[in-house]
Amino acid sequence: MLHPDKFYKKFMPNLRIKRNPPDTFYIKTYPNFLSAGVHLLSPAIRRDMTPRMAAGGKDAASKLRANVSDIMGFAASYRFISAGFAFLLKSGMNMHPDYAPSQYRTATVKYSSAAFSFQFKYLRLKGFTDVNTANHPGENYRFTLRPDLLNKEFQFEGLYNFGWRKYSYIAPLTFAQRQIRSRAGFLLKGGVYYNQLSGDTTLFNVWQQQQYPAFTDIKALRSFSIKLAPGLGGNLVFYKRIYFSFATFVSYDLFLYKYLRSPDERVRARSAGAFNLDTKLGLGYQSRRLYAGVRYELEYRTAALRQDLLLTGSNAFAGIEVGYRFDAPEIVKKIYRKTMPPGM
Repeated sequence: MLHPDKFYKKFMPNLRIKRNPPDTFYIKTYPNFLSAGVHLLSPAIRRDMTPRMAAGGKDAASKLRANVSDIMGFAASYRFISAGFAFLLKSGMNMHPDYAPSQYRTATVKYSSAAFSFQFKYLRLKGFTDVNTANHPGENYRFTLRPDLLNKEFQFEGLYNFGWRKYSYIAPLTFAQRQIRSRAGFLLKGGVYYNQLSGDTTLFNVWQQQQYPAFTDIKALRSFSIKLAPGLGGNLVFYKRIYFSFATFVSYDLFLYKYLRSPDERVRARSAGAFNLDTKLGLGYQSRRLYAGVRYELEYRTAALRQDLLLTGSNAFAGIEVGYRFDAPEIVKKIYRKTMPPGM
């Protein structure tokens, strides 16, 4: 197996990435700094499954809520490459003592240039609570605890910033750049997404299955979706170092899904459309070295699945972040030169 730099020389001897720097009147770039930061986020994660033709018009919806403590995350960025990971703390603003405990894991790898951004993300969340009290008629239970429910997601996204010369989409995200004058621009995001919600027992309890027999014995909902989302983003700069950032994407995605009675069951996928909203907001401070701020992120999706089920999910995160730009160690520069294409 060839080392990356030898691979480029052998198979792509004429490859050299041409640099197109942004307008320095609007954007400051830090190619020799390693940006390292920490963030503390409070999540609110929901998954709702609403049968739309329940017997007698009764409320048979599963209103699933995660019981996730605050998330501590770390991220580092050098030039075009960013990576991060996160883990749960023992307490949190949105924790509920009467909910089932949730386990949360995520990892992200990003490539971000001035014009293009690519991201791979993995998310694993286990343990939900159904807060719909109507699912226990005649009983004294308030909630249905579902510690067995597991939600897994794999995401791959690409983004193009049409106004990259004057507007930095990555400035409030990776901090490899800094917006020094206010600017907004149009964005385009595309991606593919795999998701599976499964349980050791059926997704709907016995009473719910009586209201909607079509979901008897269903133990997993597996989906694959394709997104193409136009968007608008901007960075507003005040007093040179204070910024307010926003980015919003709206799309109607192709949504392919299956109901499974076992993980190995072979059934034909059905198709539907899914409305998707993706929003990021931030308010903070950036200097040459130090950056800090507050941020809010929302991912919302709803899909009507062939007159059977209305599926709605949202991931919301609010919190703070702080970081510092260090002089990049020589070992980081060397690894970058040896692995990236010439010119990057």
